[in-house]
Amino acid sequence: MSHAPDAKPQPPSKMMLGFIVRRCAADLGHAPTPAEFAAWANGQAAKGAAHCLFGKEISPAAAQIMFKQPGRMVTVSAEGMARIWHAPGANGGKG
Repeated sequence: MSHAPDAKPQPPSKMMLGFIVRRCAADLGHAPTPAEFAAWANGQAAKGAAHCLFGKEISPAAAQIMFKQPGRMVTVSAEGMARIWHAPGANGGKG
């Protein structure tokens, strides 16, 4: 068994919205519209399994509000965090 009996659950990962929007822009090659950002954040993984960046889907209206709060810290799902760090443009758009 890999879990220790006294292990505490890890706190959720938090990131600034501005970083996440820049990550999306790097993937798209331009600054995202609210609809593009929502679609990117709600991305689908292989085999149709949803891996929403924020743990649940967001709407373009929610994305528009997010754009006005770039310094806000938000919770990012573990799957979403992995997607950000392993995305094709994660190394400055070179791969």
